Amino acid sequence: MITEWYIPITILPGVGMLIFSTTGQMMNLSAEINGLLSDKCSPFQHKISDLKIAQLTRLTRSAALLYTCAACFVLSGIFGAFQTISFLAGLPNVILLIGVVLLLVALCLLIVYGYKAIGIRKMQHEHNHSL
Repeated sequence: MITEWYIPITILPGVGMLIFSTTGQMMNLSAEINGLLSDKCSPFQHKISDLKIAQLTRLTRSAALLYTCAACFVLSGIFGAFQTISFLAGLPNVILLIGVVLLLVALCLLIVYGYKAIGIRKMQHEHNHSL
């Protein structure tokens, strides 16, 4: 199976939007963690900070996977444009497949992030009622 060279390139804007969104979430979460840790915090705030730092780790890993995925798509497109060179024949497809797998792993991390974020907010909401 030979992939047209432009197919991986057409996916890049979508990956770029995911990177942009993930980076924005990372910045907001980092600011939120900074606000929690700016003063001496209670044991509950410390627990929430730990959970949010774990969330920031998930977002950072997801962003790294998305960057690598984008690089794979670009390389796949570039190598696909030079398919006439015999030793590059199957390489574009392999790199494209690696990029797709990385994209799926990054999306799974983002889904886990979303579910965990809801759980953290729920804990904060329940704690506010007990004050």
